[in-house]
Amino acid sequence: MPRITVTPAAREALRDDEVVYFDWHVTGLCCADAGEFSVRSLRRSRLPRRARGLDAGGLVYAHPTAWVHLAELPVTIDCRPLWRWRRFTTDLPPDAGLRCCLGRPLSGPASDSVSGPVPGR
Repeated sequence: MPRITVTPAAREALRDDEVVYFDWHVTGLCCADAGEFSVRSLRRSRLPRRARGLDAGGLVYAHPTAWVHLAELPVTIDCRPLWRWRRFTTDLPPDAGLRCCLGRPLSGPASDSVSGPVPGR
């Protein structure tokens, strides 16, 4: 089970009938596995049938493809209000989905450079 942390600010920003949802957006033409994450609030009644839970508290859900990439990752979800809008954010790198698809880790020494580990190091 992934290790998901929802900050107090994110918990407060969610309405009673809402959850946090990690959606998956396909960016590749030849492979449905190539894509990116987005995170947003969603009413429980609007959750897709295929959504999979990411936390034991039932507050965070994900698209099945996003769930596979998020499994075993520690992720923190926060909310930053922007005027009257709520913007949910994570501590994942901006290219997290593509890095997962390409087999590059999201944490550790290889994640510090976009091109991956340098040969001979």
